[in-house]
Amino acid sequence: MPDIVVLGGANIDIKAKVTAPNRLGTSNPGIVSTSAGGVGRNIAHNLARLGADVALISVVRNDVHGDAVLAETRRAGVDVSRVVRSATSTGSYVALLDHDGELITAMNDMRAMEEFVPTIVAAHAGVIKSASLVVADCNLPQETLNAVAALVGERLVIEPVSVPKSKKLMEVLKRGPVFLASPNFDQIEQVAGTRDIEGAFAFMHAKGLRNVVIHAGPEGTFVSDGSEIDHVAAVPPEQIVDVTGAGDAAVAGLVFGLLRGEPLAAAAARGQRLAGQVIAGAASTLE
Repeated sequence: MPDIVVLGGANIDIKAKVTAPNRLGTSNPGIVSTSAGGVGRNIAHNLARLGADVALISVVRNDVHGDAVLAETRRAGVDVSRVVRSATSTGSYVALLDHDGELITAMNDMRAMEEFVPTIVAAHAGVIKSASLVVADCNLPQETLNAVAALVGERLVIEPVSVPKSKKLMEVLKRGPVFLASPNFDQIEQVAGTRDIEGAFAFMHAKGLRNVVIHAGPEGTFVSDGSEIDHVAAVPPEQIVDVTGAGDAAVAGLVFGLLRGEPLAAAAARGQRLAGQVIAGAASTLE
């Protein structure tokens, strides 16, 4: 049985990076690349590269993109035997990056995740319950995320994904406590109504979130276990090539550290080091 089970998005990433400062309203010369992506999938990929025994549960179509996503994920060392093939096109994420690797804009099509229904969780309840840690991203439909939390809330790490999807975390917490969540500042403001560190932590702990990790980009991350607040500095590379996947890497490093029994701040520091490694390269994951 795997040590970690990840439930979440798996899709094809299409990234276009301009080779000079971007000019809106016209065609820009650049480099276009295609690779496997998705928040949950990226986290699982990074965990496997770190040496964890990890399984991914997701939904992709039986099409060329689905085949490519599974093949790349399998090569990274992830068990993809529980990924479901859907009738909807494999999810896709299209990102436009400036010449310095910063995101200009992006769009994702995650309609396939609507087919990630609670019965899929029930079908794999045994492996989910046996895992030391379970990671779920908020690409999951609300009822599916609720079903995962009902099984393993005390070992569940929730990655909010985006500001709109972060609202799902609060619905889960209405049903019982959760081990950890990893929002960024925009997401914590959405769910807690404040960007004040102490206030946000107090609010989330009162709602039943045992541990909170707030990602703050170049400022690093802030962590709280309910008794102590720590700040963990970012570990930026000498040159940023592509910021895509930084948050996923930070979560993977955090989860791997927790699996190894590290304190929360030390595990978060591991995540920051991994994020720095990932954004120093063109891939969105650890290679």
